Amino acid sequence: MVKPISLTREWRGTLIAAGGMVIVSSLAFAILSRVGEGIAGGTLGVISTVLLAGWLLMQLWTYVVRIGQPKHQVVLMGISFIQSVPFLYAAVYSSFGYSDSCVLGADRSSEFLYFSYVTFTTVGYGDLQPVGMCRGLAVAEAVTGYILLGLFVSAAVAVASYERHSKT
Repeated sequence: MVKPISLTREWRGTLIAAGGMVIVSSLAFAILSRVGEGIAGGTLGVISTVLLAGWLLMQLWTYVVRIGQPKHQVVLMGISFIQSVPFLYAAVYSSFGYSDSCVLGADRSSEFLYFSYVTFTTVGYGDLQPVGMCRGLAVAEAVTGYILLGLFVSAAVAVASYERHSKT
């Protein structure tokens, strides 16, 4: 039987990382979605895009290299899939501004978030359309969704397989 103290110690780093991902992505979205039209635009958008790319590479490295246990990978990837990555992409879309310079038809932060989830999950309703540099960003978000979903499924299968074999 596993003691609750060791369970907490085992999961401490994963829970801190998960909390950090939620806080960083929520703050990025909250801050960048409130940037005025005078500040938003190409330069801020490019800087935000570069920071997003760095964040995603760091996250991928963390999943593949640093997190050795599939259970922990599943938790972190689940949080990334559900909240962190779509919020970060929505923050970057917002950093380009609301004057149809990034996503046609998006004039509120909630619409950028909606567009991000629709793109990330590759649903693609077509009611909002990326333009300019954001077209490439939307493609990158869809590819990120594919990769993250693949990693999430493989980690979940590894956990299920381990659980099944350890019971026999």
